[in-house]
Amino acid sequence: MSKGIEIIDVGGVNCYLLEADDGFVLIDTGFSAKCMFLDEVLKKALNKPTEVSKKLKLVILTHGDSDHAGNCKFLRENYGAKIAMHFEDSMMVENGDMSWNRKSKPDRISFTFRLLTFVFGKNSFFDTFKPDIYLQDGQNLAEYGLSVKVIHLPGHSKGSIGILTNEGDLFCGDLIYNFAGFSYIDNLEDFSESINKLKKLSINNLYPGHGKPFSMSYFNKKFMWRIVK
Repeated sequence: MSKGIEIIDVGGVNCYLLEADDGFVLIDTGFSAKCMFLDEVLKKALNKPTEVSKKLKLVILTHGDSDHAGNCKFLRENYGAKIAMHFEDSMMVENGDMSWNRKSKPDRISFTFRLLTFVFGKNSFFDTFKPDIYLQDGQNLAEYGLSVKVIHLPGHSKGSIGILTNEGDLFCGDLIYNFAGFSYIDNLEDFSESINKLKKLSINNLYPGHGKPFSMSYFNKKFMWRIVK
């Protein structure tokens, strides 16, 4: 496991605060309804006594859905953090349209996903924004103090990405859920290619957008059958 990972549950969404060389990077931001909770957690992390003052340098979105992008505008305005994501999901956050660049009918969607979307639909509203940085497959983020690489992983959305550390930790967004019976695959062909891409990478642990982190060996032995059948 990489050093300096803090898991923050923001309204049922996993957000990951990573300690960089001279600051912090946040992966995903949760529902906008949990803005004040996230603000409190971040203030505690940033105000811990250290030799040098640290700030939130960057927010990375694994994709453009509202439960992940909900607090981006707040964080940029109040923390000065730049917002980074893949350009193929950018109109989701600029227009507040989660259907952007997706099929009118996803290739696979579970009843559980439909039910939870209905229940938590009221939390889907957020302040729209334009990203500051567009990330590309294979891009290194060393300039932000992180030894990580961007991995393009379409399937859940066209612009879904993962963030892979040198230690083999992959923050995979909603490509994979660690909830039994919970599934949303927009494009099954893209999804299958992304899963095959994962198999070729040096991954030790996966950190999903929803559910508990799990090892790559668990993925291969006990989890794989859930998503390919």
